[in-house]
Amino acid sequence: MGISQAGIAFRASTSTDDLEAWLSAVFAEPATEIPLPVSARFDIRNHSDVMVQTFGEVCFISNDDLAWPLIRDATADVGRLHAALGAPELLVAFCHYDSGGSHGYAVFEHGRRTRTRLQTNGVPDVPALVESGTPLAFEQRWLGARHYVEAETATQADDARMFFLGEREVVVPARELTGRMLQDGLDALFGVCPWETLLTPTYRFFRLGPERMRAGEPAISRAQPIAAIKRPWWQFL
Repeated sequence: MGISQAGIAFRASTSTDDLEAWLSAVFAEPATEIPLPVSARFDIRNHSDVMVQTFGEVCFISNDDLAWPLIRDATADVGRLHAALGAPELLVAFCHYDSGGSHGYAVFEHGRRTRTRLQTNGVPDVPALVESGTPLAFEQRWLGARHYVEAETATQADDARMFFLGEREVVVPARELTGRMLQDGLDALFGVCPWETLLTPTYRFFRLGPERMRAGEPAISRAQPIAAIKRPWWQFL
């Protein structure tokens, strides 16, 4: 088990009273707010399922179909999405899939792509490492980090490399290097990484497409914070 989250991160320039209308514009299809999911049927890897986390002005919109095309394709256009979000100065699309071994991010400044890095494991038609643009400051210490080899535990050549900082206070396997740089990047650029924080975000959940709520489902508890000291359900997917 591990973390399964993908989406976009940015700073909201203005408050939004009608999140359903705003997300409908972001996704270019109807979005309906739903109660807090309590089953595995809700999964941001499904096209229809969207999770929104806010930490003050910093907003994370989690949905695989929103993020993956921007990360996988270094030529993907972000213009429509950038405009729908209110033209944020900084926008980051990210994916952190421990179970599949895929980690990556695409950084856009003023609507222009400046950096992309995607590391995958056995994804069809996708190289093991895809990069474009100049490495950013938060990446430099890891790209220049020393490493050692644990040959006795390696199953593949790349499994043997262990990158470390200082006197091995922080050690990261090569296959997880991009995931660690993503965590550091979100901390550096936005002051928070949603799966590694004790800050308390506000969670809201949405479903794309036609209204699917059934009679008898609980009422929506809008904008209620959920304590982040307990790992949310979606971190175990």
